[in-house]
Amino acid sequence: MNDQELRALVLEIRNSYGTPIAFIANKCGVSREHISRWMNNDSYVISDELKIKIKLITKGTVN
Repeated sequence: MNDQELRALVLEIRNSYGTPIAFIANKCGVSREHISRWMNNDSYVISDELKIKIKLITKGTVN
């Protein structure tokens, strides 16, 4: 899964369930600002470890 697909997944969860970015960031162990910058800026890079954490958190919420 590339960054764009992962961003789309997070947006889908945010829109479908009303999950705040702060909740996702807290579960991943990073700041809300870090996730928010990544969501809104295509050139902002996050670690592969963080991408895996985001995938794990979002895995069960969207088919």
